[in-house]
Amino acid sequence: MTNYENLPLYAMNVKVFVKLGLIDSSDWTKRFLFSLILVITLVGLVVNMFKTWDEDIGETSMNIHKLLALTHCSIRCCIMVKKAKKFERLFQSIEQWYRDIERNGDPEILSTLQEINRKTDKLSKMTIYLAAMAALAGLLYPLSYNTRTHMVTVQYPFIDALQTPFFEFFFLIQVLWLTPTVLVISLPFMNIFLITFTFGVLALKDLCGKLRNIRSENEETMLQEFKECIVYHRKVIKLCDDLEDLISIDGFFNLALFGMMLCILLFFLSMIDDLRLILVGLVFVSLNTYMIGITYYYANNLATESVEVANAAYDTPWYMGNLEMRKCVTIMIARCQKPIQITAGGLYPMNMENFQAILRISYSYFSLLQGLSQQ
Repeated sequence: MTNYENLPLYAMNVKVFVKLGLIDSSDWTKRFLFSLILVITLVGLVVNMFKTWDEDIGETSMNIHKLLALTHCSIRCCIMVKKAKKFERLFQSIEQWYRDIERNGDPEILSTLQEINRKTDKLSKMTIYLAAMAALAGLLYPLSYNTRTHMVTVQYPFIDALQTPFFEFFFLIQVLWLTPTVLVISLPFMNIFLITFTFGVLALKDLCGKLRNIRSENEETMLQEFKECIVYHRKVIKLCDDLEDLISIDGFFNLALFGMMLCILLFFLSMIDDLRLILVGLVFVSLNTYMIGITYYYANNLATESVEVANAAYDTPWYMGNLEMRKCVTIMIARCQKPIQITAGGLYPMNMENFQAILRISYSYFSLLQGLSQQ
């Protein structure tokens, strides 16, 4: 059993991927089964969309949302499988870092660390509630129709998926296998990065504390302590670079797909009158908005805290140091003028400003789509 699997910081989130065999495992059986069910469902959904494209625009819009959601889940599954070793190295690095802070951190940082653990536990519980809500909404969706309907409407060549026993078989597969697969991949995946962002903020606060505690009157000692802070800063930057490598692709698709999903869901809500379907649609809208909103919020906190390092460096008694000390302070302040930002595909920083822009663009496309449908 790995040490990072039981790290309080990640609660149950890393354990989920270890148990599923997506990381820390050489057994490809579970990975193959998870991938297979996603691929089979995606193929059936695409075939159904081609056959029913002009029948019901409201139903078509919901099918597009399901296609985008399953595509995003498949992308996350591919990232976990392809970059499993990088995830393991990241968890091992944070586990060692976490233990070092426990052993050597000052009381204020240790208190903050305990607070992060409590927030992590709450975040994990919130994930369970969201998963239950999403699963219930997904189950209620087909039950809201008077005719036979799957959670994800599928059709396959040479098979009538709405006739017994195929209908019951696909329905059970989607309820007992597909829904848990989507939820256990998407939500813990998001939580892991939110928690890592939070740990990055903690590391930056720890760095600021170390800088402000440099008060030695000996020039050489002061310079040595400041150089140790520079090494610590590089370590934080390396952590963020690793995060960028792991989340950048997902962030790009999250950015691209979320705008379309929100637009499609709003359009779906504008096309239906059934109260049950409206409630299901509102649950999906809330879930999707929450997932990208909280991701951008935590990434924004990391960028904001990284700028504070410059103020902490300036607060050191650099004026009492030698010339090398002053050069080091100047270089660190200059480096910190550019915040540490996690980007979506290397294109757009993940911050609250861009999140607001995504919401505005999604609503603009929804208004355009609604106007075209009424003509």
